[in-house]
Order: sequence, then C-alpha cells, then structure tokens
Amino acid sequence: MGIIVENVTRLFEGKAALDDVSLEIKDGDFCTFLAASGHGKTTLLRVMAGIDKPDKGKIYYDGKDVTNLTVRERNIAMVYQHFVNYPSMTVYENIASPLRVSKAKLTKGEIDKRVRECADLLKIGTLLGQHPSELSGGQQQRLAIARSIVKETDYIFLDEPLTNLDYKLREELRLELKKIFRRRQRGAVIFATPEPVDALSLSTYVGFLHEGRLIQYGLADDVYHNPCSTEVGAYFSYPAMNIFECRKMTRDGRLFFKASDELMIDVDEFRDLLIKDRYLLGIRAHGLNTVESGVYTLPIQATVELSEVVGSDTELHLHHHGFPLIALVQGMGTYTIDTDITVYVNPRRFFVYDKDDGRLIAKTHQD
Repeated sequence: MGIIVENVTRLFEGKAALDDVSLEIKDGDFCTFLAASGHGKTTLLRVMAGIDKPDKGKIYYDGKDVTNLTVRERNIAMVYQHFVNYPSMTVYENIASPLRVSKAKLTKGEIDKRVRECADLLKIGTLLGQHPSELSGGQQQRLAIARSIVKETDYIFLDEPLTNLDYKLREELRLELKKIFRRRQRGAVIFATPEPVDALSLSTYVGFLHEGRLIQYGLADDVYHNPCSTEVGAYFSYPAMNIFECRKMTRDGRLFFKASDELMIDVDEFRDLLIKDRYLLGIRAHGLNTVESGVYTLPIQATVELSEVVGSDTELHLHHHGFPLIALVQGMGTYTIDTDITVYVNPRRFFVYDKDDGRLIAKTHQD
C-alpha cells in the first residue's frame, strides 16, 4: 500500500521545521524530497522513519497508524549522510548484523547467502574480510547501503547518502542505486537530497520543500516540466533557471513580453490570462545557445562573465542589459571573459510567473 503523511507539523524552538505537510507514497515509488539545507527535508525523513515525532499530524504505514511507534517497531532501514558502520566489525559482519537480530530467525547458511549476494550487488564482495577503516569513502557508503537493503525491509530511508562523495563517485553510485532499487519487489524508497541531479535521475516522485512547506509534490517529470512557482523552477534545474522581470507591450496588434530591446517574447496566446503589467520570465540554461538552429531563433547580445566546462558541456555565465543569464552549451567551448557574444534563445521554452507571488501562470511550450 504505502506511506501516508497527514497534516504533519514539527516545531523546533517554536518555529515550524515542517508546516502542515501531507503526501502519499505508494509501493514501488522512489520518492525524493528536494530542498536546500535547512528547509525541512531531513526533518521530514526522520519523522516518517520514526526517529522524531511530529508535534501535530499522523504517519500511516499500509493503513496502520505508526505515529507513536519507535524505529525498532517499524520494518524500515535508514542510510545517513555520514557513514554509520561498526568500526570493530568486518565488512561481512557489518552486513550480517541486522540479519542476526532479525525476527525471521535466519539460519547461518541463509545469512551467508544474503550477505554475499548483497555485497556483490554493491561491488564490495572482495572486501568482506576488511574493516570500515580500511575502506574508501565510496566503499564505506556502499557498505552502509548494503546493511540497509540486506534486511529486505518495506521502506528504505536515504538521508543525503551521496553528499560526502566526490563527483565521479556520486555519478557511479547514483547509477547503481537506480539499478538496485529497480529490482525491489516491495515497499518504497524515500530519499532526501539538496541536489537536483539526484532527484532528476533517480526519482519517480519528487517533493520540493521550502521553509518547511511542501510546495509541490508529484511525478518527477511533471514537477520538472511544470514547476508551480519560481522557488521550484529556480531550484529544480541544473544549472539554476534564469528568472528575470519583463513588462507587457503591444506590437502590430499582438501581445509581447519585453525584458530588453532584443529580448521580446510573443505571448499573445495568453492574452486573457495576463492581466498585470509586469511578470517574471523563466528559461532553463539549455534554452540558450551560441549557435543558431531551428529552435534557437531569437538573437541577443550578452557579455561573458564566466566560462566553465561541466562534463562534456560548457556552462556560460552571461550579462545581458542589467541582468544575469546562464547558458548550458553542448561541447567544450572556449569563450573569452568580458567579451560580447551573440546568444540565441529558444522562444518556446519560457515559463511565465506572477511577479507578486511567484506562481506559474503559463508556459510558451507543451512537454
């Protein structure tokens, strides 16, 4: 069935770390809570797992109220940001430890089989005789994950398990986590991260938290393609979404948004929705390019402030008529700082947000 969070509030020193949060996670979901540090994602994970209790609200597992049950009374596993392994035990004994205290009363042979299968799955099968202090950071986190999945619990909670790893290890483990959890036949995975890439690559569902409130929750693709507010749009993008002010104007009987003399977007199709004079426009970095093509048709002039190679792409930080822009360009290009270049914009990739409350009004494309 799954987990239901019902009107949960969690207070710290009188301030709401979680503010009336409600959601449902179904069996088979990989649910990611995405937020910057201090906005409630870890608190929500801890309340759902039973480590902390809510000040208000209820938590249900498979229709049963578990709000007041301890962690030990719940069929869950938890993986933390900081490696939590037993230093005096070998890798083998670390993985076996939750099985030895299991209510299932497994035989020695059954424990051995599950430990070795789980270690091989996490690519630490050759390290079973070593101790955690002899392992690299990536290997220690693989061990922590192995200890969580070997129990075959209904629910696995992952609290920023990739944060302390370097870029290459994060990428590698992210791919492996996706494969591992795709094989699960029961329960759900609940993941907390500040990284949009983690949420995009792993999740079936995403919940975005801001100041303790669940701003948006839904299928990962839907949240990404329809960010309901500027907070969600700006954060759930890589690099961050470009958001800047524009004003309405009419030309040849059609309605446009004008951000600068060059950057003007036809929004006549939304004429009935646009009742104010000023709005915010949002466009993701891949909506800008340095090469004109079939979709990048609107040329603007911009000054290069920073050029950074990211993987096989180039992230350009630009300045255009008083406001910053970021473009993500395919390939490893060379751009000279403080020079003016022509950037081509895709006019069918814009989000329109209300300037006063930041909510999504319309978008110039259909995904």
